[in-house]
This record gives sequence, structure tokens and C-alpha cells, in this order.
Amino acid sequence: MHISNISISNFRNYTQLELNLPEGLTLLTGKNGHGKSNLLEALYLLAMARSARASIERELINHNSAPTSEQELTYAKVSANTHNGELSNKIEIHYRCLFSENKDGFATQKYIRINGSPKRSSDLIGTLNAVLFTADDLDIVFGNPTVRRRYLDILISQIDKHYLEALKRYQEANRHRNHLLRSIREGVSTQDELQFWDDQLAQHGCEIIKTRMKVVDRLSELLKPFHMQLDTAKESLQLLYRPTIPGEEGTPTSSSILLALEKCRAKDIAQGSTSVGPQRDDMSILINQNDASRYASRGQARTAVLALKLAESTYLKERRGSEPLLLLDDLLSELDATRRRQIMEHITQYQQCIVTSAELDSIPNEFVSVANNLLVDNGTITSA
Repeated sequence: MHISNISISNFRNYTQLELNLPEGLTLLTGKNGHGKSNLLEALYLLAMARSARASIERELINHNSAPTSEQELTYAKVSANTHNGELSNKIEIHYRCLFSENKDGFATQKYIRINGSPKRSSDLIGTLNAVLFTADDLDIVFGNPTVRRRYLDILISQIDKHYLEALKRYQEANRHRNHLLRSIREGVSTQDELQFWDDQLAQHGCEIIKTRMKVVDRLSELLKPFHMQLDTAKESLQLLYRPTIPGEEGTPTSSSILLALEKCRAKDIAQGSTSVGPQRDDMSILINQNDASRYASRGQARTAVLALKLAESTYLKERRGSEPLLLLDDLLSELDATRRRQIMEHITQYQQCIVTSAELDSIPNEFVSVANNLLVDNGTITSA
């Protein structure tokens, strides 16, 4: 799987960009703040229909292009041609920018097209598979459980449409149930009304938990050889899924979820939110059987996350039958020379990988000599 070219208009610090991307290794170098990460963000956006960094989509828009009056409309766009064997697609993500009274002065509306046809975000996910490596990945170890759940949801959604649909339905049912819990607390509604939403949570929650557990088990197997190669201390690394609802042999069932919801009903009404279920679960990362979030050093955590992301790449290839696009954002500078070479040796086996670095010195010479070398300078990209 690879991208042959990308077109960008009014995205971050890019006013206009047309860039051809060959298969193999592409190295992007340039000073910090000039647009290296923004290009990887645009590429990842084409895979997931959402930014890996921005929580508000108008943050993606080049503010010099924002509308200045109610009569003015402006546009931003990211598009690319993707190829997976003999299958090719043109993916387009458009943002229409309208004048607004919010703090940024404008609002955005997003439109997605695949081969010219309008699509939903859920239709896009899985068309292009990508794995993004960044320094922020340490949050998978040290961040709160929300970060780890989101990591799993993003990964699984790329290869399982049924999971993505179950997740959407579960989240919708959970929002309705939480609203109803608060309404019951205020004396407006009755507890009898909870049963419908409890049934929905049990049905879809069971599918979500079972799928997550299978994926975590497989990732835990796949990451071990990578961790063994990267870790000079030869420590053990393991992933465990931690459901908030107990079940037979550790796997919750629909009936066990319903029972747990009933047991927690009084507590849920008091706090106005659902206290058990996949939205409360966690994934433990264990180094030598110790919880890495509490006991790991930054060096240990970095090695664990690198092994996890390499396992993720392998898992996507295993499930989809094609290699994902690999994106490494200024990560190698934090590693020693041995680990840099180990990472580069692995990722360059993939059909296409794009690596950013402020300095070429952080890339082993044998990879620089065979790469497509590009220089990023204040929103423009040229051959290096």
C-alpha cells in the first residue's frame, strides 16, 4: 500500500503543495516548525479522517486563508492517490470555512470523497492503512486509560468495519443512557426506561470487549521479538486487556454486562454516568510483570512503545494482506545509534515509509544514500 502523490491547499502552514511520493524510503529534513510534522499529519488524516494532533478541525486550516466576512467562503483540501496492488483510489478531504463569531473567527464543514463520490468518515477508514510513530506515543504508556483505548480503537477500526459500527452504536447508546441517568437523578424519568439502553450497551459492548481482547493478545505476541531486539536489558514485555466487567474465563458476556449495569445502577444514577463497560476498560503494559505506567523509566517506555508500534505495523499487514504506510515523525533523534539502525532496517522493508528529522545526522548513512531526500522550508518542499 502506498501513496503516489499528495495535494494540499490551505492546510496548516501549507498554502499550496503538489508532491509526488515514490515507493520506498522518503526522508524529510528541515528546521523545526517549518512543516515536516504537518505533512505527516495530512497523510495520516487521509487514513483516519481525523487529525492525530488537533482536537478541533479548524486548527488544521491555514489562518491566512480564513474568511473575514459573512459573504466570504474559503476552502482547504488534502487529497492523494493511493494504491493497493491493482486497486487505486483518489481520497479527498475538503474543508469549507465559514465566517463565525468564535475565537478563531471561522467554522469548518468537512466533506470526504473517494473517487469523486461523497463518503462518511467511517467509509474512509481502512481505505488507506497507516501507522504513525511520534514522540507523543509515550502517552500510550504514561497517559490515562483514554489514550490506550483510543489507540486500540484506531487500530482495530482500520481492519474491522463491524467493530467500528459496534463502537459507534455503543457510544451513542452510552450518551443516551448517561442523559437518562441524570434525568432519573432529577426525578424527571424512571429507572424502567434504562432497560432499552442497557440492552444496547450489553450487545455492542460485548463485541467491543471480545475484539479488543483478541487484538491485545495478538499484539502481545507480535511485539516480543521486536522488544527482544531493541531492549539491551532483555526485560520481558506483555500487554493485558483489563475489562471493568468480569466474565467467564475473563471474557465478559452480554449477560455479565447486563448484570454489572444493574449492580451499578444506583451509583450510576448518583454520578450521572455509566461506570462499567468498554468506555472504562484499560490495557496494561507490563515490563517484567510491573505496570509500566507506574514503574517504567522513559527509556524503558520508549523501547516498549517502539516494539508496540512495530507490532502494530506487522498486525495490519497480517490482517489486511498489504503493508501499511509508515510515518515516523522526528523520532530517531531520541534513540542511540544502534536502535536507529534497527528501526530503519525494519521499516525500510515496507513498501513505503516517510521519515522526518531536523538533521540528517540522525539517519544512518546507508539509508540516506538510497532515500528520496526532501527539504522542508516554511511550507515548501524541494529535493535535497
